[in-house]
Amino acid sequence: MLRVYCDFNDRTDNDLHWLLFYNGGALADVASILGLREGDRVLLYQDADDFEVEASLHFDRSSSFFSGTKLCALPDWTTLRDQSS
Repeated sequence: MLRVYCDFNDRTDNDLHWLLFYNGGALADVASILGLREGDRVLLYQDADDFEVEASLHFDRSSSFFSGTKLCALPDWTTLRDQSS
């Protein structure tokens, strides 16, 4: 599963997170190269020693929060894993 950095502080009201990075760059910039599609699962983290959570990718076209289509991740909080221990 692709491990993606996520800034969990920035999200929509329905828990979509859009600040996603892979290998130091925006995930949206390499999504097509990586073959990522709607619904694909990724592993989100913010700090290496904090926690990880699985998420599904979504291309949000409907939210008035974004202009245009935005690559977002919706965490599945039931998969939360503590990495600090």
